[in-house]
Amino acid sequence: MRRWIWIVLVALSLGLTIFGLMRPRGEQGLSVNVVRAERGEFVREARATGVVEARLYALTFPRPGRVAEVRVQEGQTVQAGQLLAVLETPNEELQLRAARETLSALRVRASAQDGEFRTNQTRLQNQLGEARRNLSLTQRLLQVGSASQNEVSQLIRQVADLESQLASLSQTRASTQRDLQAQIEARQTEIAGLERTIAQSSLRAPVAGSISSVGFLVGVETTATGAAIRLMEAGSLRVQVRLLEADIPGVRPGQPVTLELDAAPNQPLQGKVDRLGVQAEVAGAGGSALLPVFIRFLDARAEAVARPSLTITARITTLRLPNALKVPLETLVEEPGRQSVWVVDETTRTVRKQPVTPKARNLTHAAVEGIADGSLLVSLPPEALEEGGKVSYRLPQTGGQQ
Repeated sequence: MRRWIWIVLVALSLGLTIFGLMRPRGEQGLSVNVVRAERGEFVREARATGVVEARLYALTFPRPGRVAEVRVQEGQTVQAGQLLAVLETPNEELQLRAARETLSALRVRASAQDGEFRTNQTRLQNQLGEARRNLSLTQRLLQVGSASQNEVSQLIRQVADLESQLASLSQTRASTQRDLQAQIEARQTEIAGLERTIAQSSLRAPVAGSISSVGFLVGVETTATGAAIRLMEAGSLRVQVRLLEADIPGVRPGQPVTLELDAAPNQPLQGKVDRLGVQAEVAGAGGSALLPVFIRFLDARAEAVARPSLTITARITTLRLPNALKVPLETLVEEPGRQSVWVVDETTRTVRKQPVTPKARNLTHAAVEGIADGSLLVSLPPEALEEGGKVSYRLPQTGGQQ
């Protein structure tokens, strides 16, 4: 009896299983992935990599010498003309002081000699005038017999002697002046050279900026080609990137740029396109052309974060649509002369192919016209899709099976 009961139970179980397998099911439809068309801001960017650049000055003394002072340190901000470092000049200072004193004494001496010359010249000119008047008078007296020829002869010799003294005085003065002037010019040349040497002992900032490195040590000899103070000019920090030729038509000066340093990936900086290079470069044999693009920082934090030669990624905003209908690129069906999407009817779970007009594209999305906001679209549509065909899908926002 128990055996028959087991036989009946097994037969019933097999019958139910066969019935379940053979029972007609409702059509589930082709399984697809879906996404929704969303309205919002659409941004197209051109990406490029490059390096940070700046105008750098390697400042050295124009002459060798021992460093007396270093008045700046790395990272310090300086103004144009600010004193940075000084060489020792004790000998030059002493020589300059002595040369100036000698020059002053020579000028005093020249002034005294000039005064003495003028005094003697005036005295001799007065004596000569008096002698000439006496000679003229004596010559008239000789004609009337009131003076002798001997007196006239004496006065003639007196006039000639005074004229000779005046000529000799002028010659002596000219010779003395030449000698003193030569000495004065020599001292002036010496002073100018010493002043130049002392001036070359002071190293000053040619422009405003920040000190990037200091190569001088106090008390250590330096040469004109040796160590240097390196200065980065204020406001000269910029970025140079290489832009692929396919992106060149969309880039122009003034466009906003987001900059991300490889050394500071979580600190994006803002900038703008300053200018485009005038000539493209070919990247390797048979490679695509790359155009240099120069970008200015707009972010005040740039000089604190960016450093020359650091590598950087630039995202240049070439198009911004504030209120666009966006669809993922994988929903677009490319056909000769047109683009379309497969739109899902959420009530009937059927699909239809809807033509769309792409307005713009970026790396992930397209801004389109021709469908309603929030439309449910088939992503990566399979070739088996048919107009009006049923589909099954999982809504991305709920994860529920439809």
